[in-house]
Amino acid sequence: MKRHVYSLPMQRFVAVLLCAVFVIAFFPIQAQAAGTAVNVAGQVYELTGKSNYEISAANVSPVATTAASAMGMLTLSGEAKENGDMSGVPFYSVRTGNLTLQYAVKQSQLNLPEEQWHLVEDSTKNVDGIKLDKKIGVGALIVQTSVDGENWVTDVTKSNVLTADSELKAPFYTTKDVQLDNGCYYRILVVYKMEIKTGEKKVGFVVVPETEEKKVAEVYTFYAASNDPTRNITDSNATPRKELGQKVLTLKDKGFDGSSPVDKGDPHFGWDLGTFIVNGYTRDTEDKGIPVFLKNVGDKVVLWFKLDQNINQLNGDSALSIAEDTDGYDKYFEVDGTNFKHGTLIIQYTDKSGKRHTPVVYTDFLAANARTGADTRVQLFEEGDYEVTLDYEIKNSPRQIAGVSVVPTYTNYKIFFAFKIRNGNCMVYPFDTASGNELSDFAWTADGFQLDMARSRYLTIDVQKSSLSVGSNGQVKEDVRFNRPAQDGESYTDEGIYAFSVKNLYTGETTTKTIYVGDNKYLRALAQGNLTLAALNEKIAAGGNVQADGSILMPTPTPKPTPTPKPSAAPKPAAVSPKP
Repeated sequence: MKRHVYSLPMQRFVAVLLCAVFVIAFFPIQAQAAGTAVNVAGQVYELTGKSNYEISAANVSPVATTAASAMGMLTLSGEAKENGDMSGVPFYSVRTGNLTLQYAVKQSQLNLPEEQWHLVEDSTKNVDGIKLDKKIGVGALIVQTSVDGENWVTDVTKSNVLTADSELKAPFYTTKDVQLDNGCYYRILVVYKMEIKTGEKKVGFVVVPETEEKKVAEVYTFYAASNDPTRNITDSNATPRKELGQKVLTLKDKGFDGSSPVDKGDPHFGWDLGTFIVNGYTRDTEDKGIPVFLKNVGDKVVLWFKLDQNINQLNGDSALSIAEDTDGYDKYFEVDGTNFKHGTLIIQYTDKSGKRHTPVVYTDFLAANARTGADTRVQLFEEGDYEVTLDYEIKNSPRQIAGVSVVPTYTNYKIFFAFKIRNGNCMVYPFDTASGNELSDFAWTADGFQLDMARSRYLTIDVQKSSLSVGSNGQVKEDVRFNRPAQDGESYTDEGIYAFSVKNLYTGETTTKTIYVGDNKYLRALAQGNLTLAALNEKIAAGGNVQADGSILMPTPTPKPTPTPKPSAAPKPAAVSPKP
């Protein structure tokens, strides 16, 4: 057999390829990228053609798993990792962000011949007691959520989805922060009707097919919760804390507009639905009556809601309940008409420039996210201005008043409040443009630096730039070139002295920093010796010679001459007394 000899480049290519195969074969975990799709296991129920998909009936059991017998595959995408189970269903811990759900329809199951089990339209709107807005058509998909795994709330319904051009080609659902922060059960139902031709029969002069029908429900249930350590705040009672918001009566069916006190005779008089709480900050103050929460590094400001009532029996009265507001809208936040369901929470963020961002809207908040007597963590906050409202409608349906039957009445309410988040620090961080290292106060850099406000958008920062000149007497003078506000991310590369003055308007604290830029030897001398300009000039006046690297050579002092001692005078002879 002839042996083929590969060229050197080909040998190198083969070697690299074999190494890649080795790595993939022996280190599969390393090759798995974060955020990949995970297939979710489910169960298949087969029911009679007359059934309304009653999968919750006591005598109904699944006939198979979804892997082979389903119409498609349910996947979730995001930074999720299966972490055992929760109450008997798979538990996915989410490192960061949210999850998206997608159902990939098996194209091989579409357009099958009538002699095989194939999809047909279903004109019903009822799925195990769930009322759909539209007919099932060729398959329907339902998303339900639950805070306890027992009481389910329908979040999304889609009809006519098992088709070649199905909208399920794109993700059909994205989890919400409030769900993952508190832990949430998810149940996805894919239901459809199937038919098979078993023969033919003659009816009069017409031959008609004989068929059998069945209804199928695929059920996928799992639990997901965030395990992001940066969001690990679990107690609404942690102090300092502040309770915010007060209920008011609004105009009925007018976008929750208006604000009137709840007076005697109102069904909401004398009791509250729940309490909003903010904590996770270091200190609070006020700005024109609006609470301002000051946060330091590591602080995580959190909004909580504690539901105090059973929404189906408010204040212990079976006649009072939270109504499903099917055509709700909010005039102030410009949230268009939609099904607000059982209470809608709206949060809007306004940035430093005054731009109001698109509101975050949680419909069906009271039914889908809150539990009576429990803490619901709503959202984490960074610097900015926030406005929050909980819009809800109360149904008052007494059977009789004074023996006379009455129809239910409806009243609209909101709990509205605003607050601000500010960083409590008073710092600005200069970073060397060449090395990227942070520069300390009175540091020197040859290339310049960039200013980083560490996302403290509400500090006032002014910068003064000065240049140096040398007079005929050798003394160094400072000349101020500009004094103006500084901007986050601004770069300073021109030679000079940059002095920053930082002030936090909410704490009253101030900080100053000085940075020297350029190859000027006098700038380097100021930084290297941590000298003031006056101290530098004193050294120059004393004969100091500033070197190119900023060091200062001082003249060697001349020693003073030792004085010559004067000769001592000869002692005088002692006086002799005359003899007598």
